[in-house]
Amino acid sequence: MAGVYGEINSRADYHRVLSEALDTTQRILAKQPNYAVMQRIHTKLDAMKRWTENGREPTKSERKSVDVGLLAARELENAKGELAALVDKLYCLNNYFEAWPADEKAATATDEDFFDDDE
Repeated sequence: MAGVYGEINSRADYHRVLSEALDTTQRILAKQPNYAVMQRIHTKLDAMKRWTENGREPTKSERKSVDVGLLAARELENAKGELAALVDKLYCLNNYFEAWPADEKAATATDEDFFDDDE
C-alpha cells in the first residue's frame, strides 16, 4: 500500500478499486443475497460510482455520507481471505472519496493532509 489512500494514487486508481470492490460485493451477494451488511456496502459503493461517473465530482454532502470504511471496521473486523481484501479496499475508497484529492495530491498525500483537510 502507498500513502493515506492506500493503492489509490489517482482518479483512475479510484475507479479501478471501486470496480473491484463492487465486483467482490456482487459475488458475495450472489452467494448470500440476504447478507444485510454486504447489501449496505454494495449500495454505498454503487452510489459512489454514480456520483463520480463521467468525471463528475461528488458534492461535499455526498462525500460526507459515505461510511464504507466505518462499516468495514465495525462489521468485518476479523475478515479473512476475499473479505479481508475487500476491507482494505473499503478503507482506501472511503478515505479517498471523503477527501477527493486531485491526482497530483493523491499520490503524495500524508496523514496530515488527510486530517487537516477541513472541507
